[in-house]
Amino acid sequence: MSSAVLLLKPEDYYSQRNNQVKPLSACMPTARVMWYKGNEINFSWEISSFAQPEDYFMHLLNTPEAIAFCHKKYLWTTNRRDEQGNPLPDIPPNEVHGMYGSWLDEKVTGKRRSDFITSLTWESLLKYLDNGHVIMSAGEFPGTDGHAVDFIGFEPDSETYYIADPWGDFRLNYADVHGYAVPMTKSEFDRIITQFPDTTGKCGHVPI
Repeated sequence: MSSAVLLLKPEDYYSQRNNQVKPLSACMPTARVMWYKGNEINFSWEISSFAQPEDYFMHLLNTPEAIAFCHKKYLWTTNRRDEQGNPLPDIPPNEVHGMYGSWLDEKVTGKRRSDFITSLTWESLLKYLDNGHVIMSAGEFPGTDGHAVDFIGFEPDSETYYIADPWGDFRLNYADVHGYAVPMTKSEFDRIITQFPDTTGKCGHVPI
């Protein structure tokens, strides 16, 4: 990995495993911390109340204000039913991609910092990384129903990207809990990273 370009420092890697607030559900708030760090965006958090910023983000995203905003803007997150008409639980705001750009950014950085796009390609991702931008994304990683990670770098001499995975190393089925600079090939990108129905590419949070 000697020639790898990495946009996130090792000391700025965060694991969701040691979170105090809903650690099993904290991949997106944890990935957002690394997204801010890698993109050199300053953010605020109540350090006196929360030992880690991702815990503060999780707290904010589950306040009544956040829930009301989420249900109003993203109607599909509430009043859900399964195919038999049985009620389903609401989707919590911390699991809604749009909440990070449209709500959390302003709360912790003072203004919107990103757009959530569904047209990300392998080639366009390289352009973002080459321009110094960390990209937050998500996919169906081993043993998960959906999981958020950050693309933090690339290998100029091969078709390899590097991710920061808050749960660990997906290539080892998370037996290794340290997920800094885990390589991802194009075939893994194509297979794992989320592409929503009727969209032109993969999903990602890109800086604006």
